[in-house]
Amino acid sequence: MDDVLCLSNEFGSREMLKIVQHEAPDRPELWAGLVDAEAAANLRDLNVEFSPLYVISSSWATYLDRDQMCQALTRTQLQFVVDNLHAEWRTPRALSSSRRDEIEWWLNIHHESGQPILVIDDSYSGTHLAHSPLAFDGHVVLCKGSVGFTKERLEEARYRLQRQIATT
Repeated sequence: MDDVLCLSNEFGSREMLKIVQHEAPDRPELWAGLVDAEAAANLRDLNVEFSPLYVISSSWATYLDRDQMCQALTRTQLQFVVDNLHAEWRTPRALSSSRRDEIEWWLNIHHESGQPILVIDDSYSGTHLAHSPLAFDGHVVLCKGSVGFTKERLEEARYRLQRQIATT
C-alpha cells in the first residue's frame, strides 16, 4: 500500500490506522487524499484486464483485521480490491520475517498450479524480492518510493502477466 498506492506526505497510513482502530477522529479529507489517484487508476486498469485475486502483504495487514482492511480499501475508492480479495487475504507473519518470506509462505500453501502470480511492491519494502526466484521468474514489479504504481509499472505488470498467461 505505502509507496505503491499511498504516496501522500500529507495523509499517511499511520493516521488512517488510528482512525480505523477508533483511536482518532475520522477525517474525510484523509480518505480522499490517502491513495494516489493515478496509482489507483492504474491498478483498476490492471484489475479490469486480468481480474486478479488480491492478497495483501502490506504492513497494513499487520494492524488491520479483514473488516478494517475492507473499510480502508472501500473508503479510498479501492472497492474492486475488496470485491476480489482472496479468502486467505493476507500473507502470514513472523516476528523477523521479510516480505519475501511472507509471500513465499503464502504461495507454498495457497498457490494453484498455472495461476499467474504478480507481486507489486515498493523498492524499499520489497528489497528482498528484487533478487528472489519470484523476481527472476518474472513475478515481481517494484515501484519507486514516493512515485508508486505509475503507467510504466502498469505496462510492466501487464507484460509480466501476459507472459505467464501465454505459457499456461
